[in-house]
Amino acid sequence: MISRRVFLQGSMAMGGLALAGVSLPALSSAPAPRQDKTSLSLFSAIYDSGFPASAAFGAAARQQGHSIHDIEGDVTGFWMDHLAEQWQHAPVAIAGLTHASALFVLERLGWDHGLRVIFRARHDVHADGHLDHRLSGPAPMLNAFETAISQHVSLGACVAGILSHCHVEHASSAMSIMARSRPGADGDHDDIPLVSWVIASPSSFASACNDFDTVERIV
Repeated sequence: MISRRVFLQGSMAMGGLALAGVSLPALSSAPAPRQDKTSLSLFSAIYDSGFPASAAFGAAARQQGHSIHDIEGDVTGFWMDHLAEQWQHAPVAIAGLTHASALFVLERLGWDHGLRVIFRARHDVHADGHLDHRLSGPAPMLNAFETAISQHVSLGACVAGILSHCHVEHASSAMSIMARSRPGADGDHDDIPLVSWVIASPSSFASACNDFDTVERIV
């Protein structure tokens, strides 16, 4: 059972769930994303093989056709060998499910190229078996995440799946979801908090808010 607290910042657009490479029969009738929205094109999906949920994200993202990079605990190699030169030529978007320190470094490097975190989510595992997800960013991504989590999709596959819902969106929303872990579905969670994120140009996307103290609705 899932309880959620939703914080609204502008209108929330509903989007369907399309998880490539993940079988979700119960969601087969979900509405497709609106055709007038353009999905964000990613340069790479970043994961860390040292964390099971992050490794699962990398595998799922690859199934969806994204280029992936394993940072193996340190973003330095990825930055020096791939991203620095690319960002010099074009401010391409990247996404990931990593430890917070990796996002900290990449977010600040992105500032120099006019890039911002436009989607951010923290995923905490509690001792009582509950999973606490705190998300901010484009409403279609948040709605798709909530739908997937309610179907007990594993965290890695869930985060990879919502990347297709990162559309041109002018309103940023925030959401907090508390869900109970289910054996076999959430077994890829890690003991320390991970963060999922998208870094992109804010010219087409509203920056993800970092607070959760706006208008509250309990559902």
